This record gives sequence, structure tokens and C-alpha cells, in this order.
Amino acid sequence: MSRERTIDQKLATFRSCFSGLLHVYGTYELRTGRVWQVKQPVTDGVLLDHIEGRQPYGVYLLVQDRTRALAVDFDDDDLLPPMEFIRAARHYGIAVYLERSKAKGYHAWMLFGPDGVLAARARLVAHHILTEIQRPFTEIFPKQDVLHGDAFYGNFINVPLFGRMIERGRTVFVDPSNPTLPHPDQWGLLEQVQRVPASLLDQIIDVNDLVRTFSATTRAPASSPAGPKRTFGLLPCARRMLESGVAVNQRVACFRLAVQLRRTGLPQDMAVLVLKGWATRNRPLGGKRIITDEEIGSQVDVAYRNNYAGFGCETEAIAPYCDPGCPLKTRASSPAARGSDRLRDRS
Repeated sequence: MSRERTIDQKLATFRSCFSGLLHVYGTYELRTGRVWQVKQPVTDGVLLDHIEGRQPYGVYLLVQDRTRALAVDFDDDDLLPPMEFIRAARHYGIAVYLERSKAKGYHAWMLFGPDGVLAARARLVAHHILTEIQRPFTEIFPKQDVLHGDAFYGNFINVPLFGRMIERGRTVFVDPSNPTLPHPDQWGLLEQVQRVPASLLDQIIDVNDLVRTFSATTRAPASSPAGPKRTFGLLPCARRMLESGVAVNQRVACFRLAVQLRRTGLPQDMAVLVLKGWATRNRPLGGKRIITDEEIGSQVDVAYRNNYAGFGCETEAIAPYCDPGCPLKTRASSPAARGSDRLRDRS
């Protein structure tokens, strides 16, 4: 049940979700729809005018190279595309909140912490998810990775909960249990949003081999480089399997990957998310189905509950992905290792 909130509570919640540049904002004329930029501070009065329906507020989300929110703009009243996006994002552990926009279509919002995240990384993950659902050209806000120059502001997006539109069922968040209806407690929803941590974006980028794309496309300044590609300390076989998926022995492969992920120190719940992403790249032979989320959870649980040490190098699931440069092979062929083998042979 919705409860009454003070204006100060609403303003605090609103700022925590939809903050961006503080010296400029966008708006539009209610009668004609004409849009323009206002080069003035984003005061409580500006936000209050929006909430109470007097004048709309549009936020410039990008602040240097960071953003505290991301919105995917589905410019059509068809609910299927945004719901596909939400389901695909949930597969990676990302919470997305769907707003019915002011005229037509929907905005799918990801919300981040008070320090924000690198916009390039948030945009890269959103684009990856859109590509997975075969809608790669859907518009993403912020539209840029980084601002250049004092006179460049990026693009604003109209934010939710414009008072005059709420009664019409517009600029409101939908009810996840019935997306054709507004959520019954809009402010309660915003107060309890699950924010997407930067670490989760990093995991998704690394596991899906998106760093190469990120490094090639980001325009982030030298003070915040993308950095070298991280591999979690995984062996080459595991990296290959995660990047390309597998065609056979999915459950054995899942178990062996989980063992390696456990050895790197990755928490069990994150391993499950990593392997759910891996499953989407599997292409089983012989008309077999892709491993289910339940099967992934079961394999990961076994791998994490027991102190398995073996990598399964000689198994049918792992051997095809073996790399001659693997550190296990390097150590096995080293003089020290051969000497150790001879000592064992004489014992």
C-alpha cells in the first residue's frame, strides 16, 4: 500500500535516482511539445515543478565520463521489446525498471550508486544485452561515453513522474506482475531500487569478452583508462569456453568452469550469473536443448560445496579447448617438474 511522503522525502529520492549535470537541464512546452535547454541550476524548485506537474524536467545524465543512471528508449508501445530486455538483463543479475514514457513507448532504467559508473561500460553492457535480443540499434541514454569541452552537454532525457502525466498512466513505472498497469506505489518502488554495482558491469564485460570492443570505442580520458583485459586468473581453456560457448557436454563443462571460477575466488552467486551468460552462447549439437538455469545452479552448487582441485584437462568436455601455452602444460614440461617426476618414479 502506498504511503504519504513529504516533499523533502520525494526530492531526496528523486535526486538519488535521476541526477546528472547540475547547471543545465532540458524541458518541453506542454501544448506544442517544443523542447529546449535551460542553462540554469537544477534546484529543488525545478524538480518540484516536475513532480507537481507544472514544468517537465529532463536530465543530462552524463557527468564527465560517469553516469548514475542509464535509460534504453523503446520508441514504440509494443511491450515485447522492453520485456525481452528486462528478462535478458535479469539473466545477468541486472535490475531494470520500466517506465511508460510521456507520449508513446517505454524507458527501461538501470540505476547505479551515488558515485555512478563509467558511462562507457554501462552503455557497453546495455548494447550487449540489446544485441542479444536482436535490437542493437535501440537508443541508449546517455548517448556518449564522455563529455568533451565546457560547452558540450550531451543529450537530455525526460525523467519519470511528471505530475500532470501520472493521471494518464504516463511517465510512471509499470507493475512487474502486470506491465500493462502502473506500479501501485511509485515512490516506494524508487526507494527500494536495486542499484547495479560497477563490479557487476565489469564482470559482464570481461566474461563476454567485451573489453576489446570497449577499448576500441571508448573515448574516456587518460585519467580513467579501460585498463588491460582481466581474465579472473582462469586457464586458457576456460576463457575459450566462456567466450565461445560449447556444443557438447554442457553439464560437465559447466561443472569444470564452476570449479575454475571457485578457485579464482569468485562468489558462488556471481559464478551462477557468469555461467548463465555462458549458456546463451552454447549451440548444442543434435537438436539438444541448452542447459537450464536450474542445471547451472546445481552444477555450481556441487563445485562450490566440495573442494574439487582437478581441472579435468583430459576429459572430453575440456580437451578440445586445451591451449599449448597453458601454464599447467608449461609447468609440467619444465625441468623442475620433470625432475620431480623422476623422483616420484624412483620412490
